[in-house]
Amino acid sequence: MVTIEELRQQALPFVAADQEGMIEEINDLFQSVYGWTLEDLRGQSLSMILPASFQDAHHLGFSRFQIIGESQILNHPLELMTVCKDHREINSEHFIVAERRGASWAFAATLRPLP
Repeated sequence: MVTIEELRQQALPFVAADQEGMIEEINDLFQSVYGWTLEDLRGQSLSMILPASFQDAHHLGFSRFQIIGESQILNHPLELMTVCKDHREINSEHFIVAERRGASWAFAATLRPLP
């Protein structure tokens, strides 16, 4: 299983969030590809970088994971759209992981822009 630290070390756009899905970290590649700065996103829901049509499904899946601790989307590539700061949507391959940290969870993903 891939760890958050392993994702962080990859040469890909990276985003990390706390157990509530609030963004805590992005890397320079995330900023250069998607236009967001950490100041734009810190403390904001991950749903800010997701298309409106996917936000409800994201919230439901996130809540389900919080309750039962299982997910169908972790640890394998997913093709999803990512919303840029300028409102463009870029087709991206998301690779999402979750790590238990004591009594809480941490989440992170790499996002590879697709042609």
